[in-house]
Amino acid sequence: MRKNWNSRTFSFRIDDFFHLFINTTTGAIDIVPERVAYGVMSQDERQILIQRGHIGNRRGEQTALTLLREANLNHSEHMPYWFYVSTTLNCNFACTICYERKILGSGEISPEVLHGSLQAIKGLQEKWAIPPSKMNLVLFGGEPLLVSNPEILRTALKFAERNRWKCVIITNGTRAISFSDLFDEFREIISDFRITIDGPPRIHDSRRPYRGGKGSFADVVSAIEHLLQKGHQVKMQTILGAGNILKLEALLKIVRQKGWLELSNFQWRIEASHDYANLDNAEDEYSEAAIVKTLVDLFQKYPILMGKMKFESFKYLAHLTNSFGWLGNFKTYWGPKFNFCEPQKGFQYIFSIDGKIYHCPRTIGKSEFCVGDITQGLSGRDAELKRTSMLDRDKCKACIVNTLCGGGCPVQAKNFPKMDCQNAVLFKIDAFIELLQGRILEQATPDRITSVNELWLPEM
Repeated sequence: MRKNWNSRTFSFRIDDFFHLFINTTTGAIDIVPERVAYGVMSQDERQILIQRGHIGNRRGEQTALTLLREANLNHSEHMPYWFYVSTTLNCNFACTICYERKILGSGEISPEVLHGSLQAIKGLQEKWAIPPSKMNLVLFGGEPLLVSNPEILRTALKFAERNRWKCVIITNGTRAISFSDLFDEFREIISDFRITIDGPPRIHDSRRPYRGGKGSFADVVSAIEHLLQKGHQVKMQTILGAGNILKLEALLKIVRQKGWLELSNFQWRIEASHDYANLDNAEDEYSEAAIVKTLVDLFQKYPILMGKMKFESFKYLAHLTNSFGWLGNFKTYWGPKFNFCEPQKGFQYIFSIDGKIYHCPRTIGKSEFCVGDITQGLSGRDAELKRTSMLDRDKCKACIVNTLCGGGCPVQAKNFPKMDCQNAVLFKIDAFIELLQGRILEQATPDRITSVNELWLPEM
């Protein structure tokens, strides 16, 4: 059940005794007795709701949003840049949920295009005066280590070393041991390897088999162990979806048996299975609220996960999840969202094997999302797709949940222009409250207002 107080406060019923108030300007999240939700309150309670932004409009919504945007921009000054270079679109896996499956097998980068891509990245660094400490070169594919010419990898790493950039390698791991000497040579600039394990052996092998059907679990585990023993930083990824979420705890038990959680050079990254080019949840997507609940339950059962398991793909529920503190707080900024993702903020560019440039890896090969090439540079479409803020769009500026979604995914908006994004966000919050009801009520105080978090701007 929902009803508005001021223009940007929502009241979600938790049970017969409490409601959850959320204000999307102040960021306030409060557990409120039922009587207060229906207007029966003391003067002190009324003052609390005024202070939290649920009653009244002291500063003016747009003025407040402008102040929040300034705070967001100040934070953005410290954001790193990510320049992805695809070394090849060939891959030795046949992953069932691969968003690149339509373009896999279409070749690899030439030395000339690699040189042009690296020079183009260097040019952008100089143009935008980006310090080397904020520069990250990401090698990915396909399977980036499947290049027929190993000098491609050495050239990229050498260029990064010469310019004092950090380098991230996103790989399935099966060729990592073959390049052990190369990785040792450039260990100072390789910040980490990102390797995916999607479940215990049977689940992983069904989701990420080799081409031909052979399972890959054992080889991937061997690669992770080798890199960890060599002292490299490994960020193991698990992409949660309908096909594996129920087996996450089984995978956790394997990770614990391996002793990886005790290692300082190991981290576990959880992401959700998203394909913003479609809305078919049957593909593999799983409720964002259900993923939150799964992780909250695991964190309570296994406290060792705190600080070791990271999660970065809560696109709509990040503020709520962080405010309740169930999964810790590893980000430096969880304030209002003025953009949906890193590409929208202008901190991420993708260089494909043909020299074309995109914002998002999921859009490679789609001409409508190409923002330039290595010979001509960035085109006008770069600014068009790189939305500096949701406040710059009339539809998003007027939306009362804009600070929770940041304006949404431009790929999804282009493919589904009639999507009711506001109701989609509210539906996710409803699901969050329904699934986490017990956890939320643990923080409630009988017949009193409980403020869950601090305001985005305390002076508001």
